[in-house]
Amino acid sequence: MFKLPDRMEEIWLMKAKGFREIEIADALGISRQAVNKSLRDAKAKLFEMFLGLAEVFGFEVIRVNVEKGFMVAHSEELKKRVYFFYVPKMGVRAFFEGSKVPNYLLKHALEIKITKDLSSEVLFEVVEG
Repeated sequence: MFKLPDRMEEIWLMKAKGFREIEIADALGISRQAVNKSLRDAKAKLFEMFLGLAEVFGFEVIRVNVEKGFMVAHSEELKKRVYFFYVPKMGVRAFFEGSKVPNYLLKHALEIKITKDLSSEVLFEVVEG
């Protein structure tokens, strides 16, 4: 499964929600350096996951944002965009352009401030940049 280790995921999620490294360290009772290392490792793992999936399926990568946990790609074969999102406790999830986005993903995107709206159209517009 394409998922971060639990503690790394917890630290990544806090940062994605807007917490500063020192706030994460204080909340979790660890050093700021440990938070920084965990965030670097999480970003590297997410980047590796996203690019690995794009390579396996032959998708062209359009945009990757590991801080917020998403990738936009294009399937030449299907002539559609593919949107990958990292969802805590679930791992990487993918959705094709025009497909219905589940509420759990919209709530997650709102929680980490990717979007300010629970609309899949707005979410896709935002991640397109």
